[in-house]
Amino acid sequence: MLKKRFILIALALALPVYGAERKISALVIDGANNHDWAARTRAIRNILEGSGRFTVQVASYPEWRPLKDFDVVINNFNGGHLADGRRWSPAQERELETFVKGGGGLVVFHAANNAFLNWPAYNDMIGLGWREKTFGPGLAVVGEKVVTIPKGSGLAPGHGPRHEFEMFVLDGSHPVTKGLPAHWTHPAEQLTHGQHGPAQGLTVLTYAFSEVSHQGEPMDWVRNYGQGRVYTTMLGHTWKDEANPNLEDVAFQALLARGTEWAATGKVTLPAELGWKPLFNGKDLSGWEPRGECTWTVMKDGTLLGQRTHPSPASKWPIDEKTYRAWVNPQAWLYTKRNDYGEFDLHVEFWLPPGGNSGVSIRDQSRAHYAINEPDSVHPELAGPVKSTPAHIGYEIQIIDDDKEKFPTGSVYLFEAAKTGAMRHSDWNSMDVVSRNGTIRVLLNGEQVAESAGDPARSKTGPIGLQLHDRFSTVMFRNIRIREVQ
Repeated sequence: MLKKRFILIALALALPVYGAERKISALVIDGANNHDWAARTRAIRNILEGSGRFTVQVASYPEWRPLKDFDVVINNFNGGHLADGRRWSPAQERELETFVKGGGGLVVFHAANNAFLNWPAYNDMIGLGWREKTFGPGLAVVGEKVVTIPKGSGLAPGHGPRHEFEMFVLDGSHPVTKGLPAHWTHPAEQLTHGQHGPAQGLTVLTYAFSEVSHQGEPMDWVRNYGQGRVYTTMLGHTWKDEANPNLEDVAFQALLARGTEWAATGKVTLPAELGWKPLFNGKDLSGWEPRGECTWTVMKDGTLLGQRTHPSPASKWPIDEKTYRAWVNPQAWLYTKRNDYGEFDLHVEFWLPPGGNSGVSIRDQSRAHYAINEPDSVHPELAGPVKSTPAHIGYEIQIIDDDKEKFPTGSVYLFEAAKTGAMRHSDWNSMDVVSRNGTIRVLLNGEQVAESAGDPARSKTGPIGLQLHDRFSTVMFRNIRIREVQ
């Protein structure tokens, strides 16, 4: 009996943070959309799987999966908003109706509410869609109250240009929004107005004030449908070959992950911040240590600017090549003071000038001791048998403005060259580093570009560093955050 109790205790300690509940199985359906549906599906998958609560499969229509095998379906399909828009087969449409009525969850993502104009059950499930004002009533938020816009009234569906706008939580008591900020600034998004539909049975969770309609427009809403649940979000716009910083908004990610969990189960266990903690506060260098000859400046908007200092390389001129290279080549870094990061997800956004070179260091117990030419007498505790750069002691995730480089941006330097095509030159890029004991995985702008097991003999823990590669380096970082694995 005692042995059995020990086994039960051991099993309990091994369970994930969500207790004994299994992971939620989700299916994303895509294959057609007036947006970059492939980039959006990657974002959906990364957000959901990154939360630790979901397993995700994808069916690109006409590919299909039996819906009964899943807890929730995320619709990222839009075959067109007109009567001649592309439809699923009648059997597949009936299958979705049966699935949701029987207790399954449905998530309608951004332009997916444009689809299936002449599918009555779908219109009932979404409540509001990209429908003409003659189709049905609309909803607006006026003075913190939801008001009905009568059929035939109001604006036709539309949106202005992508822009930054304020998001407001209307129902802070609902499980999806509970704990979220009352309002926040959402970046680079299209603010849709003039949605119409049956508009029945909806609980509006969030809204944003439209400069076109001059009223609060619903952004996220939910409804019960039979025994199932439907969550719709108007956020998540994507265009091909453009940066999509709206997808990096943690509040948006929380809405999506928690809305999906609610649609699947009727409850929410995910925390409002999804486990993310800021690693850089956007105000000063608290918790960080500059290493080498460099200047790190926090700009007014919270962006971190890294630049090199330029002392004279010699007292007499001209100088020889050896002297010049000894001056130009030593690196500089900015390291976290904390030294024991092990298994984690790291998110950074970076900007490089043309020809720039930088990187992110993990597991480097030397803290760039040799890369900055620091004498052992200054920090003897950092001296070690390998007298080289962080890439040879821990790992460097490459950032460089050169796709023809042997190890382009996103590479696990010296171990795995990243595939190219995901980086946006002369623009902001997002990078996610997934650090686990047995593997390092790198995503660039939401797309996985490299994965490596590394060297099993190297340290599994260490600080996190940001690189200035040489004397002429300049780089900017922002939105640096970390999610540690418990």
